[in-house]
Amino acid sequence: MDARRLPAAVLAAAADRQGGAAEVAARAVDGLLEVAADPPLLEESVRLLLAGQPAMAPIWHLARAAHGPDPAAALADLRRRLTTDADAAVAAATAWVLDHLADTPGPVATVSHSSLVDRVLAQVEAQVETRVAADPRGNPEARRRVPRWGSVAEPASGDPRSSTAPTDRVGPAHATPVMGVVGADAVGPGAILNAVGTRELAGRLPTLVVATAIKLVPGEVFDRLAGPGFEVVPLEDLAAVVIGAEVLSPAEAGRRAEAVRGGRP
Repeated sequence: MDARRLPAAVLAAAADRQGGAAEVAARAVDGLLEVAADPPLLEESVRLLLAGQPAMAPIWHLARAAHGPDPAAALADLRRRLTTDADAAVAAATAWVLDHLADTPGPVATVSHSSLVDRVLAQVEAQVETRVAADPRGNPEARRRVPRWGSVAEPASGDPRSSTAPTDRVGPAHATPVMGVVGADAVGPGAILNAVGTRELAGRLPTLVVATAIKLVPGEVFDRLAGPGFEVVPLEDLAAVVIGAEVLSPAEAGRRAEAVRGGRP
């Protein structure tokens, strides 16, 4: 089939090496909705997405929806949930981070790019800055709580997922991160899949994962997800996992992943 007939959004999502999983999924489902009434084009679009993004759990969920009895309705429902679940996850993660920083002030570190993490850190910084501005004494301890964050050092290719070592960029040289916040391309029963550098970060700092239900996949699916620049991080290495509006223990997040019904994508 001529690839030029496929939606531009599908082609862009399949080739995206910069966007986070949530961004790629949103673009992909918009493209699939364009061809939901054309089974051959829909099937070809699904194949391209699965081949182009072999490490992203959301693409597996989109493929399952596209193979269902009513693809248009299933994909539209997923598109709505992408937005509502993301908003809920940002709110839950922001509250968790602020609570942690209240006890242990300091900068926040991250790895690679995640739209959810970007939103969380922006909200945390805005709320802390507001509290500092409202403090008539200019409390220096409060100012220490304003987060700065680092990211994986990008290689010459410009693909942050092919990097191998996290580099904290946290402002003053003496400012040491006190926690990590990362996204996930997939959450399985025993581990998450995310950019290289995540495991190192989780090994040295209490690290929160910010995700949505579309990142959850059962073990037989998680084991098939892989790609350059990605690594498996055991759930036991993480502090907590946000799934939508809920902050879960790593073990509970694993149980939720295992409960997802498997099958053909």
